[in-house]
Order: sequence, then structure tokens, then C-alpha cells
Amino acid sequence: MGPIAISQLAAIAMILVVMAGAFYLAGRREGGETYWRSWCLANLLIASAIVIFIFERHFPPLMVATLPNLLLVLGFSLRLLAARQFSGRAAPAAVVLVPVSAFVVLGAAPVFAGDPANVFMVSTITLGALAGVVAFEFWRDRADRLPSRYVLIAAYGVVALSFLFRAVQVTFFDGMRIEDGRLQQQEMLVVHLMIAIFHVAGSGAFALSLAYERGAARLRHVATHDSLTGLMNRGAFEAAARERIARREGRFAVALLDIDHFKRINDLYGHAAGDAALRACADTCRRALRPGDILARVGGEEFAVIIDDLSMDDAAAAIERIRAAVAAHAIVFGDKRLTLTVSAGLCHSDHSPDTFDALMRAVDDRLYEAKRSGRNRIVQATAA
Repeated sequence: MGPIAISQLAAIAMILVVMAGAFYLAGRREGGETYWRSWCLANLLIASAIVIFIFERHFPPLMVATLPNLLLVLGFSLRLLAARQFSGRAAPAAVVLVPVSAFVVLGAAPVFAGDPANVFMVSTITLGALAGVVAFEFWRDRADRLPSRYVLIAAYGVVALSFLFRAVQVTFFDGMRIEDGRLQQQEMLVVHLMIAIFHVAGSGAFALSLAYERGAARLRHVATHDSLTGLMNRGAFEAAARERIARREGRFAVALLDIDHFKRINDLYGHAAGDAALRACADTCRRALRPGDILARVGGEEFAVIIDDLSMDDAAAAIERIRAAVAAHAIVFGDKRLTLTVSAGLCHSDHSPDTFDALMRAVDDRLYEAKRSGRNRIVQATAA
């Protein structure tokens, strides 16, 4: 192996060790998350394989053909395990054992036949397949729209293609020269190692970045959502309503819904029953609304709704569907069956105040009018 390839391998090994340290520290900071340990160990195994390649002339040819390739397969298998752990999917030992066992079985015949080139080919195909599966694991969670995820998909996808191209080169174009069981210097090997350098640096840095982005997204979710029901909280609802008022274009309706006689549920059955009632009411309201409508819990037993692009009559019909759905749904709590009703106040942008505070006072007035009128009904604002 020539000096250029050796220098590239040394750079890859150093980056891997540095990133392993970063993964270890990240794991300690996050309370020992298992995916950080898997990523750390994977990097150390891959770095160990590369060190053997660098000092190949100090090892027997058979060892150079088998041990570092086995370490590479084990390292990439651990990266697959880490990707599944990071996504919260099942991560059994088989995720690591199956590819390693496949490499051992497929690589055994070339070893005993004294054909190191085919061992390299088997490992290259295995590594390409593993990198492709890791890219797919990150792709499966693309709905979170975190930017670093797309970089990781690209990093693993490109290195998978590089491995598979290398396998094709070896198989059909005699592209891997082996002398005394060792890889010889080639132009394509240099290119392959250059891709590996970018992959190692990019996949490590953006794995850390992805974890940071996901943590920040979770904090934003905690800051804007109610922990009991999973709905938006009052602050998020207020921001959405103010944004629509400031925009002054497009129609929208705002409703406040309050569970009737909710205190009685807490007094008779306890707060656990009250929590169950709140969750059930939230789920029923969510199912009755369109996907783009906004539903928030803004008080103890009070919910708020923002409905876009509907007339007053259509918005009133949407809130009526919620009222009817809540009244028709029985909540089973222990051996009790509880029924709920809601009262609602509704205002539409066609004839509502042009400030948030005034709008909420108007909606609140309609809500309490519904309460005074006998509950389990909707009162809507009318044009002045």
C-alpha cells in the first residue's frame, strides 16, 4: 500500500478515535444512552481495523485478510444497532450477529482456499449492504424534518455506493491487486479512501448534530404542548391566534370549550378519573377536527379550537360535531362509565374584535352564556 493511502487511513483512524471520544462524552451527558455507547464502540473497532491495515507488513497475510475486515463488519453492524437504538426501534443482538455471522460463513471458504482477494470482496459487499441499511434506518424517520438526518442519509448512502462500486471493480475488472495477501496502491483505492474520510467525519459530526436537533425539538414540544393530553398549550394557542389576527387575511374561527360539571368528576371519582376524562375529551375533539385545525388545552378543563378557511355556519357545524361526539362517548374508568358534555363559545373573524385580548373576551362571554343557558350547547357571536 502506497504512502498516500496510508496517510488517508491514518487520517480516518484519528477522526474515528476523536469522534469515539465525543460519543462517549455525549453518552455521559445524556445519562448513558445506549446508542452513544454503540457508536463509540463501533468507531473504536473500525479504527482498530484501519490500524491493522496501516501496519499490515507487521502481520501475517492471513490475519490482514481476515481480522480487520471482521472488525469493520462488526463496527458497521454496531452502527446499525446504534441507528435503531437512536430511533427507539427494537435492537436485538441479531442486528450485530447476523451480518457478522454472514461474513464469517461467506469469507471462510476463500480463507481456507488461500484467496485473500475474495475475502476483501465479501467484506466490501457486506459493508456496502450494512451502510445502505443504516441509511434506510435514518430515512424511516425523515418525517421529523431534522436537517442533520438528511446529511446522515447522504453520508451512509454515498459510502454504501462506494463499497458496492469497489466490489464490482474487484469482481469484474480485477480492480484489487493483492500481493502476499496485502492490498496494493491503486488510484481507485485512493478515491475510495477519500470518500471514507468524508463519510467518517460527516457521519460522526452529524450524528452529534442530529441528537442535538432532536433534543431541541423535544424541548420545543415540551414548551408548547400540554403534558397530560399532548395538545398545544395556552402559549402555543395564543401565538397561533395572534399570528392569524396580525395577518388580516383569510377567514378563521376561534372557539372555547369547557367540560360541564368537571369538578363533580374530581370530587366523586378522584383526580385520576378527572385526568382520564381530560384525555378522553382531548382525543374525541382531535378526531372530530380536520388535520390542519388547531386544538389546545388552555385551562384546567377548558379547550380552545382554531378553524381556518370556513364560514361562520361551517365553523359552527364543526364545533357542533365536537359537542355531539363528546356527549356520545362514554369513558370507562374502573367499573364506572362516565359521560361528558361540553359548552362552547364561538367567534368568527368576519365579525370579531381585531385584537387577541378582545377576541378572547368575546369568545369567553359566549362560553359563559352557553353555561348560563343550560350547558351542553354552543353560543356563537353574531354580526353587530
